[in-house]
Amino acid sequence: MNIVIVGAGEVGTHLADILSREKHSVSVIDPDPSKARRLMESLDVQALVGDGTRADILTQAGASKADLVVAVSDDDRVNMLACVFAKQMGAKRLILRLKDTGMLAGYRYFYKQTLGFDVVLSTEELAAEEILGTVREHHALEVETFADGRVQLRRLRLREESELTSEPIARLRLPAGVLIVAVARKESFVLPDGDHQLQVGDQIYLIGQAGDLDAFERMAGERTALRRSVVIMGAGGIGREVTRKLRGTSGISIRVIERDANRARAFASENTSDVLTIVGDATDIDLLLEERIGEANIFIATSGDDEQNMVACQLARSLGVERTVAMVNKSGYRQIYDLLGIDQAIAPRVLCSNSILRFVHSGSVAAISVIGDGRAEVLELHVGFKEGKEIKVKNLGLPRGAVLGAIVRKEQVIIPNGDTPVAAGDQVIVFTLPENLEQVEHIFKGK
Repeated sequence: MNIVIVGAGEVGTHLADILSREKHSVSVIDPDPSKARRLMESLDVQALVGDGTRADILTQAGASKADLVVAVSDDDRVNMLACVFAKQMGAKRLILRLKDTGMLAGYRYFYKQTLGFDVVLSTEELAAEEILGTVREHHALEVETFADGRVQLRRLRLREESELTSEPIARLRLPAGVLIVAVARKESFVLPDGDHQLQVGDQIYLIGQAGDLDAFERMAGERTALRRSVVIMGAGGIGREVTRKLRGTSGISIRVIERDANRARAFASENTSDVLTIVGDATDIDLLLEERIGEANIFIATSGDDEQNMVACQLARSLGVERTVAMVNKSGYRQIYDLLGIDQAIAPRVLCSNSILRFVHSGSVAAISVIGDGRAEVLELHVGFKEGKEIKVKNLGLPRGAVLGAIVRKEQVIIPNGDTPVAAGDQVIVFTLPENLEQVEHIFKGK
């Protein structure tokens, strides 16, 4: 597929990395020569220095013959104009990223017709939805759903010694409907075999049905609180959206800390009765002690300053908060968050890339997600074998670095082993390294 990306910021660079490893032809436009140079040196992409709203630059990038143009620069106006020009030039499909989607309210159809985009994405809205998911789930740091919600992928951190860390995976008495498909440990990320042994601090990716995954969490020593107290640092776009969607949720109390007095007053006027707004600095230990923040179940740092988010989460954790969640805006900081023990780092660039990848693969893949900071992908595929044909998992010829996690057959969810047959008409959920994507799709496409 020929893809043009306008903007080589965090989102554009992350997306270019994944799409180029999937063997797509990728061109990236950015006005910063240093960004273009780094892309050319590190990725198999074409990088052009220039303005994504100029017709000559878009032409050089191949917009007129592009299967997809993705406008993800940090400037909404550049993104909108890039979509208009690329559409007029002949680009087949367009994805528009906007920081401020407020302008679309009541006029989405007008903008869609005028700008020509197929999909519009807001990193703030995506981040807010991700945070809501972790607040509403019991203990999982991340939850993805597949097969119309019948199958879940959860990411958990092993916080303490338990039977899960006592012996290799093959010898663990796991719930029958659960499969450990990936393990992240410090700098490493592996799709484990039966000889792999889990350790305290590991982040593990599990697939199964909700009830079985709940049973696994209990094995890991997790317990469910009857009532949850949520503290949100920041009353900006993401903080506002998270608060708006959590308001009125049974069993959840909300406090918001905002350092800007004017913003705090405006926020408080919108949330008068069921949200407590605190004016102050969430990195001020005296304030945190005075407000008894350590008694909260979840602390969420939503500011645009990674360093402030890290400090606030560290302080909250030291005071006794059970779980910390933080926005991460710089690509290199996600691993630092993990090393510091921050439970969940919400990276808008990854969320945005996931949404774009789902669109890229919409013709052949029912769903797609990126895990491990782009080091692996999860695919939901329809098995296109001839009617009546079956192949055992061990005979599929899956490449190294690819694992079949689940089979959905009508209303049944199957966690397979090597002797489990895959049949025509099944839906399968596969974990794979990006470079295996084309081969994996081909295997299940059938003949």
